[in-house]
Amino acid sequence: MFLQRKILFACFKRKLRAEIKVAQLAGYVAEHSAYHHGEQSLAMAIINMAQTFVGSNNVNVLVPSGQFGTRLQGGADAASPRYIFTFLNSLTRGIFNEFDDPLLKYLDDDGQTIEPEWYMPILPTVLINGGHGIGTGWSTDVPCYNPRDIVENLKRMMVHEVMEPMHPWYRGFKGQIELNVSKKGEVSYCISGILGKVDDTTIQITELPVGKWTQQYKEFLETLLETDGGKKEAFIKGYKEYHTDTSVHFEITMSEKSMKEAEEVGLYKKFQLQRNLSISNMHLFNAQGQIAKYHSPEEILREFFDLRLGYYDKRKDYMVGDLERQLSVLDNKCRFIKEVIAGTLKISNRKKVDIVEDLKKRGYAPMIKESKKKAAGDIQSVEQEAQQEVDDEEAKTGITAYDYLLNMPLMSLTLERVNTLQAETLKRYYL
Repeated sequence: MFLQRKILFACFKRKLRAEIKVAQLAGYVAEHSAYHHGEQSLAMAIINMAQTFVGSNNVNVLVPSGQFGTRLQGGADAASPRYIFTFLNSLTRGIFNEFDDPLLKYLDDDGQTIEPEWYMPILPTVLINGGHGIGTGWSTDVPCYNPRDIVENLKRMMVHEVMEPMHPWYRGFKGQIELNVSKKGEVSYCISGILGKVDDTTIQITELPVGKWTQQYKEFLETLLETDGGKKEAFIKGYKEYHTDTSVHFEITMSEKSMKEAEEVGLYKKFQLQRNLSISNMHLFNAQGQIAKYHSPEEILREFFDLRLGYYDKRKDYMVGDLERQLSVLDNKCRFIKEVIAGTLKISNRKKVDIVEDLKKRGYAPMIKESKKKAAGDIQSVEQEAQQEVDDEEAKTGITAYDYLLNMPLMSLTLERVNTLQAETLKRYYL
């Protein structure tokens, strides 16, 4: 999650809508998010965020353009970062709404503003794409869930209804995911592939459990062909492969004796086409930055719902304040131009300080502009440095608070410009 935040921050900052090499994006992320480690881990994280094969992401926030890995080897067959390209998925900005960006708490690294402490998506991405890994003294394993189920439960909570239980779901998976509840009430799932018996000596496998890759399963079948130097009979006679990089299709032949032995044990068990999925190890950081254990996806969704609802209020307040500010700017510009045209406000051949004092007395609204900090490594000319010193000094005295009026071009001081501003004000805020 740490790397994913840095990558998203850099992609949003760059407005990444055009293709870029993964290797170049990794360098950009390292530069603009103050990543102090090797760029190879960044490149691998970018590749993981763009993968779409079964068992990877239900919603990929980055678009894969090139070989980003397949289910043949679980993504390990991805091409080198310098040969593949990516850019932001069109859905990503819908999940991470840009109007939430000003509300986030951005971190600081030696004077450089970097990624926020956390992002506030409209859906809990940790439930959509899952989360797996280890940390110092803790580990986590969160399965993937269906975004549609998450949305429906969010809608239920909005009208104070009880949530429906959610079960793991993986986009493109054709097998079965069955719920198991122990006598102690512990919840787990059995994920099964798809096996079909063709005749007394042949079976077909057309799906593998999530997390078991085609090459990995092929290596398992090779063990069933072993004869231990002729001391024992191989369990299967052979197998054929008809799969692609997106689908699985093994055809396995064996003797009738082996088929009966496998059926006694259970075909799915003998051919390792089932795996257990537990939800007893879901550990995540809560809003207070503390590691918490969650016993169900509904518990995670409930905590997310309360936090997200508060941010909708903050977003609304910010947007209203921003619109009020824009309205004030338009109104003040109209009034300023009218008074300059009428001659009641003189700006020609006067000191800027005197003009600003006059504007203050007349009740013009100041608009504080954030000073632009010089980024590390930037080269400025003598003139630019001198201008920067003037801007910084004026910012301290509040003189630059009226630059939005005084910096208007001379052609703005016309009646046509007044009419344009008034029409824009009516169109945007009153109609």
